[in-house]
Amino acid sequence: MKIFQLIILLVALSGCDLFTTRDPEDPTSTRSNFVPATTPEILFQNLQESFRERITENYMACFVDSSYLAKQYVFNPAVSSLSQFPNLSDWTLEAERQHFNYVKSISSPNIQISLLLENRSFSSVDDGWIYQYEYTLSIPTTNPAIPGIYKGIAQFKIENDSRPIWVITEWTDIQVENFPCWSELKGRSY
Repeated sequence: MKIFQLIILLVALSGCDLFTTRDPEDPTSTRSNFVPATTPEILFQNLQESFRERITENYMACFVDSSYLAKQYVFNPAVSSLSQFPNLSDWTLEAERQHFNYVKSISSPNIQISLLLENRSFSSVDDGWIYQYEYTLSIPTTNPAIPGIYKGIAQFKIENDSRPIWVITEWTDIQVENFPCWSELKGRSY
């Protein structure tokens, strides 16, 4: 009986490469600097990195997910853009996804998209925080008819969801000077 078990064991071990090393596989996903937004600072760093890295899912992870927080995302466009792009009044998370993919599609793949957030101010509200930044979004557009620089003021209402991760629940865009603002870019993309 022991000889029979030994023969079965030898046949099983000789039939497979259980103890041999295999060649490493190439990574199938893009490397990312995305970090769970356990602080507001990480949230806005993730927002900036999502543009630099051009990763749609990282961009979308910056926004509220109703599975973890019973809130609907709200985008308040710049007044100047709302008359030109009335579709901005019904902006959704799916529109955010489409917008981000549009930005990627109009930009040169060899040059980074840059989101600069400066002059931060913040204040507490009942259920979260309002963070305000002056922004400059630089897109290396492949179409000369589309502006490559967008400037304005972004007011983000952020809240902590049940994971607890900081997410954007509301975004208000304000146009400054004569620069095209982010609302104009969003209006073009929808």
